Amino acid sequence: MTALEIKDKLHRMVLETDDVDVLEQIALLFSALRDEKSQWDSIGEAEKAQIKRGMEDLHAGRTKSNEEVRANVREILSPSRS
Repeated sequence: MTALEIKDKLHRMVLETDDVDVLEQIALLFSALRDEKSQWDSIGEAEKAQIKRGMEDLHAGRTKSNEEVRANVREILSPSRS
């Protein structure tokens, strides 16, 4: 398939959908493939600091399993705590 044929097929596919989620995913994928802007560049400094702290915690072994976190959330949200 030539580049022109691929473009034509993609163009038709985009025009034929009104699904915003699909269109957003296509736009994100296209941007990522063209390396226009990384997700890291699109978040604020506070979020970057939180991610860095989380990575430090991970490397230092300060982690909890998914089960532990879910149990803590259930406990916090339980009606008996009110």
